[in-house]
Amino acid sequence: MDLTVLGSCAAWPEAGRAATGFLLRHEGFTVAMDLGPGTMGNLQRHLPQEDLDAVIVSHKHLDHCLDLYPLTVARVFHPEPVARLPLYAPPGVFERIAALEDQEGVEEMRDKIFDVRPIDPGDSFEIGPFRVSTRLLPHMVPNAGLRLEADGRALAYTGDTGPSEEIELLAHGADLLVAEASWLEPDEKLGPVHLTAGQAGEHAARAGAAALMLAHFWPGLDRGASREQAAAVFDGELLVAEEGFRVRVGA
Repeated sequence: MDLTVLGSCAAWPEAGRAATGFLLRHEGFTVAMDLGPGTMGNLQRHLPQEDLDAVIVSHKHLDHCLDLYPLTVARVFHPEPVARLPLYAPPGVFERIAALEDQEGVEEMRDKIFDVRPIDPGDSFEIGPFRVSTRLLPHMVPNAGLRLEADGRALAYTGDTGPSEEIELLAHGADLLVAEASWLEPDEKLGPVHLTAGQAGEHAARAGAAALMLAHFWPGLDRGASREQAAAVFDGELLVAEEGFRVRVGA
């Protein structure tokens, strides 16, 4: 498996960056995991959008799914007909994107462009070469943590989450855990809906993950400090998400 970072920011993109998104490739099959603002442009640095095989969205917050909108427009206006794109997401994700357009014809557009396959956290399914399992992780809206496995390799991805033992079940023995690390200190006003880098490191250590990638950084956060905080509690391979960064999972 090869993982490419399309976007590494939480909430909104910093200058020159994008919000959350990733590409995962294996055996010629490419799936996008989340498509936040700015990721559509970065995706096309790596492959034409019409060559994307599937999209999985963790939850309906727009910093994880907004670029489904330009993806939809690009496919509507593609000069040649494109195959319907499988879209796996909790209920309500496509409806948030559809609300950006005139509602007339939205269902027809959805059915023409996407093969929408609603998932509830806890569901499992197969897509291309991947076996995908999901777990409900604590956030402000239902968030599906993802575990994708193929040929003896395993990638776990949190989406957005607060601290939870479910993260350790999701990432147990994974070759790579991609964990949100929104903060350096918990936000007392929002509550336990995101992780600090240290909490991400603790979960990775308890899960026995071989490697940890910190992602979903609040704009302006000192990412070097985030790395140091995670390194204090996790002694495996430690990576920091940067746009365009590519890593071989389980290498």
